[in-house]
Amino acid sequence: MEKLLIIGNGMASSRLLDELVKRPPSRFAITVVGAEPHAAYNRVLLSPMLAGNIQWDDVRLKPEGWYAVNGVELEQNNPAVMLDPVAKAVKLADGRSLSYDKCVLATGSEPIRLPIPGADLAGVTTFRTAADCAEMTKVASRGKPAVVIGGGLLGIEAAYGLARFGLEVTLIHIMDRLMERQLDAEAAAMLKTAVEAKGVR
Repeated sequence: MEKLLIIGNGMASSRLLDELVKRPPSRFAITVVGAEPHAAYNRVLLSPMLAGNIQWDDVRLKPEGWYAVNGVELEQNNPAVMLDPVAKAVKLADGRSLSYDKCVLATGSEPIRLPIPGADLAGVTTFRTAADCAEMTKVASRGKPAVVIGGGLLGIEAAYGLARFGLEVTLIHIMDRLMERQLDAEAAAMLKTAVEAKGVR
């Protein structure tokens, strides 16, 4: 049986597993390595979760116990830190090494942090993970003003979610209009009006 190692436990990894478990079970011994303490979840739904429209159970992609039932070994909260394709081994954050016959990289992307003073201070967070969502919810509960940097779709959704807490929210965008890659000036102006109607400056 071949050892299949999947690095990353997000949406792409979850979809791959859905396909793999349909095939004969004797082909691969599957291990999934994830950096987060949660099993796979739908990142797209973090915005409505922040806004309070859905709960954590609506975001999870696999029910409790799915990995064990399907014979998949899951390494959570233990990211890969080094890949050696010659030795066919991956070193994990806890110091252990896992060998593999085949390796799939499904690690997704990293959020951009502005290289400016203060970007690493407490209360400044990105918005990509469930932990980010929880941190934003915790900070929002203090009732202090919030600033969201980035007027793309995710930034707008984050601003709206924070405004739902009753916060004074300011959205800052580098371009002359919101969602400039998707919208022309007229549509962006309509979106700006709609965003402001939700209590976002």
